Amino acid sequence: MNQPEGAKRIQEEIIMTSFRITLTSAKDVLYTRRLWVPAVAAKAAVEAVPAKDDQPAVEAKEAIQFKPAEYKYFPFVRTFEFESINGFPEVHTEGKAVFEHWITHENGLSELGEAFNILVEKGTKTFSVSYDKSFTADIDAVLAIDNNLETPYDVEIWLENNGDDELDYPDDTGEISNIDVTEDSDEFIEVEWNG
Repeated sequence: MNQPEGAKRIQEEIIMTSFRITLTSAKDVLYTRRLWVPAVAAKAAVEAVPAKDDQPAVEAKEAIQFKPAEYKYFPFVRTFEFESINGFPEVHTEGKAVFEHWITHENGLSELGEAFNILVEKGTKTFSVSYDKSFTADIDAVLAIDNNLETPYDVEIWLENNGDDELDYPDDTGEISNIDVTEDSDEFIEVEWNG
């Protein structure tokens, strides 16, 4: 095919690089748990019953005690292979360059996300909080007469029995006092990987 005069031909070289990475635990903190002996469900004993009329005989069976499953733990070892297109130019000298590329380059983060399903969670705490919140409200004449409120005591009893839904608070924020905070537990919340 003829090219127009003055046009340049651009050819991009695509380099496919294969990698194999093996992950193990450096300080004996990672293990793989494998089921060794399955659990045995408990079963009640069955008494023998002779055949009668149209009912078949029932064979006697001894009770079976529950036995929990048994597991064995083996050192964690995972090997995986992947291919990178035009990536990791500096990997020829150090293996850590693969991980540096994944973390520091935009396309590296995409490759890392494609190679692994990574869940990162940040530790946080939960708390129980109790406090008093005081409001100021007015009871107008209409509200007082509709609810037979004639004394301060009547108003107290009416509020205790009916709540404060009918009151209009000019300042809806209220003032908080007598705060009591109890730390409940530690939880982990997922952190977005690349957001």
